[in-house]
Amino acid sequence: MTEDPKQELPANELERQIFLVVYRSRKQRIRRTLAMLVLLLKYLVRGMLVIWPVYIVIAAIMLLPQSRQYVPYLALLTPGLVVWLLIYLKGARMEYRQRVEGRLLDKGFISELLKF
Repeated sequence: MTEDPKQELPANELERQIFLVVYRSRKQRIRRTLAMLVLLLKYLVRGMLVIWPVYIVIAAIMLLPQSRQYVPYLALLTPGLVVWLLIYLKGARMEYRQRVEGRLLDKGFISELLKF
């Protein structure tokens, strides 16, 4: 009496379809969107804490009486800030794929995402 593997397919298919219905529900979509926003904020705040001296330099230059002379120097900082932003967004996207995508999110998912 061997079990036919084809008999297991409907149960697995049923489980998969139930998962997909719940995964595509409005509540789960809202939770996934909120999770992405939380991860973006987490990575941006973390990054801002790392490069806070750049912001102080920019503020100091803008407060100088002849700040128009220093605008070209500020333009030199722009590529670095853009690269920094791309690196941190990539990290947020990777964490989203690892911890959120393809999973059902429970009620306390935000506190789990904020853990380092």
